[in-house]
Amino acid sequence: MAKFIQICASQNDLFALDEDGVIYQYHFNAKTWVKLIGNRESDEKGEGA
Repeated sequence: MAKFIQICASQNDLFALDEDGVIYQYHFNAKTWVKLIGNRESDEKGEGA
């Protein structure tokens, strides 16, 4: 498991950021962290438009 450098909590969700910039979401029912998959390239292309 990666070392988390930041954790963010809301009323119903828990997220963590690891040293490599990967974001995880905690699943309370399964009591485990799940890596979120996303495409950061599409976000970067839209900047400055």
